[in-house]
Amino acid sequence: MEHKKHWMKYIDTLGVDNELSQTYYNLRKAFKREGWTEEDLKSPPYYPTDIMRNFQKFSDLRNEVFFEIKSFFGDVDHNEFSDYLMDKLKIIDLKTPLDNGDKKRNNRRD
Repeated sequence: MEHKKHWMKYIDTLGVDNELSQTYYNLRKAFKREGWTEEDLKSPPYYPTDIMRNFQKFSDLRNEVFFEIKSFFGDVDHNEFSDYLMDKLKIIDLKTPLDNGDKKRNNRRD
């Protein structure tokens, strides 16, 4: 079993990423509402106001959490931090799957 770093335990124990996770969930719901696919996220077809606002909030919160961790634990690798957060946020991706992008008619009558 891999040993968790102290800053990871800090995030998990105190839930300093709770608001960040909620904002990410709000983004996923908005993507789903718009009917976007994972491919659309790479180059969005348009930019609704609520998505832009939540994207900015997500970015700000991610930076706040990173700098809080860095201030308490010193040398924290930003890439390792981002990877750790994205692994945690994958649970939200599973809860709010986006369209698969297959809009082509298949002529089945089911």
